[in-house]
Amino acid sequence: MLENSPKKTLIYKKFILQLMKNGKRSKAEKIFAGLLLELSLRGYSPLPTIILAINNIKPLVEIRNVKIRGNLYAIPFPLSLKRQLTFAIRSLVKFSGSKKALIKGIADELIKSSEGTSESVKKTNNLHKLARQNKLFTHYRWF
Repeated sequence: MLENSPKKTLIYKKFILQLMKNGKRSKAEKIFAGLLLELSLRGYSPLPTIILAINNIKPLVEIRNVKIRGNLYAIPFPLSLKRQLTFAIRSLVKFSGSKKALIKGIADELIKSSEGTSESVKKTNNLHKLARQNKLFTHYRWF
């Protein structure tokens, strides 16, 4: 389905794991194949659209609340590539809409995300804004 480059197979695996419910891997693979077909029927090239959407969505940092001397601080932590992809695909599936039209909802969210106008892109931008506001507390990280 996807070519054998490490990034593309990682994206494929993460998509399948996020779509899978109760261990139904074959059903999740059918949904992903339907998603690729839906994107191509709408006139978009599936793989570049997915990669562009994920690059627009994936967060570079996450905010963790750390309690130091009785005070809570929101501290930005950098994310590894695997965690970035997991958060990006999870937010794609979360903001895709109803469960009945899952393929069309995810396709809509992918197209909007590749253009930079979706809810998941706004969520990532808000997260980065919060991280910029709290970068003063990065010296509280313990690594």
